[in-house]
Amino acid sequence: MTDSPGVETLAELSLFAGLSHEELSRLASLSEVERWPAGHTLFTEGDAPGDLYVVREGRVTLCLRVPGKPDSCVLSLRGGELLGWSSLLRRRRVATARVVKDVELVRFGASALLELCEMDHDVGYALMRVAFEEVSDRLHQTRLQLLDIFQNPSSSGPASSGPASTGSGGPSASSRVRRSDASCPR
Repeated sequence: MTDSPGVETLAELSLFAGLSHEELSRLASLSEVERWPAGHTLFTEGDAPGDLYVVREGRVTLCLRVPGKPDSCVLSLRGGELLGWSSLLRRRRVATARVVKDVELVRFGASALLELCEMDHDVGYALMRVAFEEVSDRLHQTRLQLLDIFQNPSSSGPASSGPASTGSGGPSASSRVRRSDASCPR
């Protein structure tokens, strides 16, 4: 199910803070609101570049292929978070995105969005800044998850059912940041 979001819908999203009403209006003209049930796969790792999404409500889990093993879920996205950032670089999908809690998304066609960024550098700068912040945060989270794995190799990794112990009785490195809290649904 899709419908068009208004400027008010986009203004509610912290990703677009600082954009003028006119800039939000241009973005709104390129977007649609979509709703998907739990269990739906939005895209699969390795897919061609597609659309860019912002999660409004619900939850989407990002999972990676692991040869010879089940997919490994590495991150859970909630309201206000960017999904599909690789489309801004015209790159293939880097993870599989699965809905784990009924979700409402704002979807932007990547080609039209990139054209707007070329025409309106203020919008382009704001969008790329936000995308870069998301990528930076995710790299940091991945680093902390890897520290957990290497500090405690007997744990089942980032998608384990509880926080891994660092051996010091304190919280593990990745328990201090948002981690995937759901197993990979099929």
